[in-house]
Amino acid sequence: MIVREESLVIRNVICVEEIIPHEEWYLPALSLRRNLVNKDIYYTSPVTFKAEEMKNEPAFGKYSYYVGINTEVEVGDDADFKQLEYLEISPAIYVRCAEIDELEEAYTLLRTYAKENNLMIEEPFYHVCFDAFDHVIMDIYAQVKEG
Repeated sequence: MIVREESLVIRNVICVEEIIPHEEWYLPALSLRRNLVNKDIYYTSPVTFKAEEMKNEPAFGKYSYYVGINTEVEVGDDADFKQLEYLEISPAIYVRCAEIDELEEAYTLLRTYAKENNLMIEEPFYHVCFDAFDHVIMDIYAQVKEG
């Protein structure tokens, strides 16, 4: 795996935040993509998420899911989601993982690269999920702190 320096920008982003068990991280991602598609609205980006650890609840995390859509939508006050004009992870470094079980190695590579190049990075990392022939490939992004 190679660490690359590139940014990620996604427009017209639907964002859903949930507190869920870590082993169920993929369920909201699948639901988000399934429930967005209709004759006028469709997704234009892979699902991106980040997971924040919870104090005193090691089995759970606060997950934020993002997916770009083709247009702005009207979001009611009682909606379970919000729309952002864009999600921007910039400047950033990232690693492409060929398999999901390489996540810890990807985190280590990002931290090592940042340290070796005098970069300060923010955690939690962003996970960009791509479907590729019955498999999920992830890019793991770390936001580089300005200054």
